[in-house]
Amino acid sequence: MQKFIGESAVYQEAEIIKIEPQKAIFKIVLQTADDINQNKRMYPKKVLVEAMKNAEDRINKRRFMAECDHPLISGVEATDGIRQTTVMLKEAAVLIRNYEFQGNKLVGELETLRTPNGRIILGLLQDRVTIGTSLRGLAELEHKNGVNVVQAPLYTIAYDMVSLPSHVSSIVNFSEMTFENKNLLTESNCGTICLPNGICYLSNYVDMLIETKVIKFFDRWV
Repeated sequence: MQKFIGESAVYQEAEIIKIEPQKAIFKIVLQTADDINQNKRMYPKKVLVEAMKNAEDRINKRRFMAECDHPLISGVEATDGIRQTTVMLKEAAVLIRNYEFQGNKLVGELETLRTPNGRIILGLLQDRVTIGTSLRGLAELEHKNGVNVVQAPLYTIAYDMVSLPSHVSSIVNFSEMTFENKNLLTESNCGTICLPNGICYLSNYVDMLIETKVIKFFDRWV
């Protein structure tokens, strides 16, 4: 029988990849494999790899969302089961857009959503607040030597953003994050377009400069 897994948080600072006026894209360790966490659970890497492989369709279709904090348990069994296994659109805060394994660490690339809860996460990141991630999932557990080993198949419902974490997985240095302005080009009153570096061009000249790769933004050609 599958059991609901409400995992405690992975406590860390987020490595900001990109931040816009209304959005942030960042990397964060979602969880670790083959380690016994403080909830006495262990996720074999092969189980976690399979679970994320099965989640790739949601990732590719931009449907792998998560909430700001875990849903609270009301005590009403009839509704708690549905609520705990559902990411509600009105509660959505972030979107998992990519992932990779770095050794035994599952690292996710997340994007804040333009929702009220997404703006909360964006504000916390802008204020350099450490953030935790916490898994909601469904799987069977096998009890071995005092440890609950998660069995395949594991269905990952969400990696919610939480506070008050119970264990440390990884710390990312905030000095590694970069901030970029969403508005790459600004148009002045005199018909010129100015780049963030202060250099201005005639508006009908910009397209030609981009096509001939004269203008370069953020260390990559546009």
